[in-house]
Amino acid sequence: MKYDEEVPDSLGGLGDMLPADVLKKVNELLEQLHRTDKDHQGSTVIVYAPDSQYVDKQFNFGKTLPGPPCVGREKSHMHQAKTKSQEECIRQCIALLMTEQYGDEPLFCLQGHWQAVYRILVDKGYCRDSDFDGFDAFIRRVMPEEVNKPYKKDSVRNINKTSFNKSFDKWRYDPDDYGTRKPFERMAAIARRFKDILEGNGL
Repeated sequence: MKYDEEVPDSLGGLGDMLPADVLKKVNELLEQLHRTDKDHQGSTVIVYAPDSQYVDKQFNFGKTLPGPPCVGREKSHMHQAKTKSQEECIRQCIALLMTEQYGDEPLFCLQGHWQAVYRILVDKGYCRDSDFDGFDAFIRRVMPEEVNKPYKKDSVRNINKTSFNKSFDKWRYDPDDYGTRKPFERMAAIARRFKDILEGNGL
């Protein structure tokens, strides 16, 4: 059925073929569609016969209205919110690590101790192994305002020269790598404590 968009009651040649009561109903419907298309950018209309019995099905006329956000977009927003929440929690865990004591001094007291933080974050899947640029970007996002020793990328990159580049559960003391036992035990204590803090916070 064609009709003049600017003249809602125009039915072309069908006007002569329709009974008067049907013609009136169709004209009313076309006028409604005309207003709907202009005022609401289209809508869904149900067509009824003169005796109010349901005739056919729903039709879309004009432009469709914007629908709800797609599932993919909702999942993306949820993922972003979850990531932000995790990073905030990791920031708090690092801040807590900085308060830990090792005897009479802070547990975390050397720049190289960031290797222990790197190792645990890699083991838990928050960063990729040997991706020091990626770790650099991540750790700067979660860095607390105050730390015992400032982080430097090179101090973490040097982990590849030691056996600390293995996953934490494979760390073993080797005199050829560390000389005395104290540096190894200190690094292991930091890694273990950081791991415990993360897991205590559901990470």
